[in-house]
Amino acid sequence: MEIKKSFNIKDWPSNFKLFIKSIPGIIRTIYLFLTFFIILLIFLFEKVYGLFERVPLIGGLFKVVGNVWKNKMGKLMTTFINKLESGRSSQVERIYLIELAYRNMMIKKTRSFITIFGMSVGVGAIVLLLSLGYGIEKLIISKVAGLNELKMIDISAGENTALRLNQDVFNKINKIKEKTFAMPIISVVGRINYKRAQTDILAYAVPKDYLINGINIKFLKGKAFANNTSLDEKLSLNFLENGQVAGSETKIEFGELNQRIAEREITFNLNPEKPVVIWTSCSTTAKMIGYGSRIVGGYTGYQYWGSDYYPFSQNGRTGFDKKNNVYLGKWVKAKFPIFEKKADGTLIPNLDDVGKQRWEEGCVEQKNISIIVKDNFGSVLGISTGSAEVIFTDDVLAASDSADASSSAIYGESVVATDEAGIETVSLQASSSAQKKQVETLKFVHRPDGEAVVSSGFLNLLNININKAIGTTFKSSFIIVKSLMPDIEGRVMTSEVEYKIIGVIDDTNNTYFYVPFSDIQKLGIKNFSQFKLILNNQKDLPKVRKEIETMGFRTSSTYDTVKQIESLFNNLRLLLAILGMVALGVASLGMFNTLTVSLLERTRETGGMKAIGMVSDEVQDLFLAEAMIMGLSGGIGGLIFGFSIGEIFSILISIIAISKGQGFLQLNYLPPYFVAFIIICAFVVGLLTGLYPAYRAKKTSALNALRYE
Repeated sequence: MEIKKSFNIKDWPSNFKLFIKSIPGIIRTIYLFLTFFIILLIFLFEKVYGLFERVPLIGGLFKVVGNVWKNKMGKLMTTFINKLESGRSSQVERIYLIELAYRNMMIKKTRSFITIFGMSVGVGAIVLLLSLGYGIEKLIISKVAGLNELKMIDISAGENTALRLNQDVFNKINKIKEKTFAMPIISVVGRINYKRAQTDILAYAVPKDYLINGINIKFLKGKAFANNTSLDEKLSLNFLENGQVAGSETKIEFGELNQRIAEREITFNLNPEKPVVIWTSCSTTAKMIGYGSRIVGGYTGYQYWGSDYYPFSQNGRTGFDKKNNVYLGKWVKAKFPIFEKKADGTLIPNLDDVGKQRWEEGCVEQKNISIIVKDNFGSVLGISTGSAEVIFTDDVLAASDSADASSSAIYGESVVATDEAGIETVSLQASSSAQKKQVETLKFVHRPDGEAVVSSGFLNLLNININKAIGTTFKSSFIIVKSLMPDIEGRVMTSEVEYKIIGVIDDTNNTYFYVPFSDIQKLGIKNFSQFKLILNNQKDLPKVRKEIETMGFRTSSTYDTVKQIESLFNNLRLLLAILGMVALGVASLGMFNTLTVSLLERTRETGGMKAIGMVSDEVQDLFLAEAMIMGLSGGIGGLIFGFSIGEIFSILISIIAISKGQGFLQLNYLPPYFVAFIIICAFVVGLLTGLYPAYRAKKTSALNALRYE
């Protein structure tokens, strides 16, 4: 029963009193000051509300609301104040002491007003400087990042050229449970052709979700793409009956990955212009065994369908696997002697444990071979060129009509003899120009959507009127680099595509445009420039970044920039706060002087109060109440004063910005926690300033005070 009684909810005030009396004296003192602060806030609120009741026009409304408040909440407020007073042993309530202190201040209205005004100026200086600091910081951060961008991670391969952002990596990243969604991005340079003007502009191939959810984009005109093709969707190709791809000149055969093209064995040799890579399987993503070289008599092997490779016109993309929805290239599988390549580019045999050169079965891209055609007697057949008969020397083997276009392109002709009939005999040798990679126009294998979302800076560069931008067309080709298509050397230009502007983004400072992600995919690109990952919660950012970085990829986030900005402004605010504290210190000295003079003027009054029964602690509370009223009033006044000056400054700057074509700039901002901090700080400053005068009043003898002249 005793236990139940001690935990009875109805007895909580008495239990709370016991708890208060049991804590150390310093904690109790803090509690008393906090309750004093709350009672003082209630008192000041009532006084300020009373001032509004006297204002013409709106005073009647405030009176009605005030009467309703008193009827509904008056008793509850009185009970609440009594609970706050329950921890004190003195008889005079603090609300009465506060009222008495307020009346004493009103006796010297001018002096009290000047003291509070000085305190307001000191606090206002801090508020003005810091509110501008907070406002400018918020403005810069809003320009740098939106809400989603603070939860976004950019993933790239960085300087590690061995890593590639591809479908497999995307699948791994897509399994991260903390993410909202992941988006691939391909960055390329677009060569724009508009009204006979040509310029290079950065282009981004992105899904529709990127424009809607991924970043803080403001559309001035138009809308995002209609198509939202992503990595999870298969690229559908429209094949004609003869295997022709819509929008392409390439003839496509149908087959299956790793399928033998023909049962007939072929004889071939490797092209001489550079070492040829031998792969474990017919794919550019397979493991490399080593290098191969030409041998006398050539090799025998079989043709297979494998992954596509560049250049596409040289058997790199001549087939399509309907089952797996992938393009196919022609490969040759055979057994090769394996070589290693030294730093200077020369080849040395790869030896086994007994010192013999290793031979292994592997695959080579068909673009790197020349097929040898023999007659029934095993001799190499020549190819008639019209006026000359071609004879293939030991250095270079023949290419038949079925050989690649590249096989004949890499050889040069030189006349070595003329017979009696006047027929020239020529020798085919590796041409010096063969060392250079052929430049090929990369064609779209399927018609692009042809939609573009451009920045307003893009329109300014091309001198396009924003009101007439929607529906305007321009032509663009794209420059594809090796990091996106590993099979190419250097970079390659795509065929030109006509794009129609369907949306305009508010960004005059940068020149770029967005195209649907599926458009660049239709070039057969397998790698991506970067991924953007948006998380459910910003708190998961460090954890997810660490997880991705352990895979070897580099991560970056707008959050890093925001933290740097915050760090810079934290240091700036500290400097501004120090400057403001100087002004506050001067105001505090003025308030200290006012309280000291007030004590001297009211010495006999102090003695009289003690003589009629007021205890020393209550006299001390009376002077502290006066100091805290001044401090708190100065703090609230300083908030209003400083914030108002900041707003005026912000409006003036905005007027100038609007006249220059910019929007409204909100340079003034006060976080709610800072407002609370200023009010508490002003209360504490008033308390500290009044401690000494209050202590002197407490220690003053009643008899000596009554005899004071």
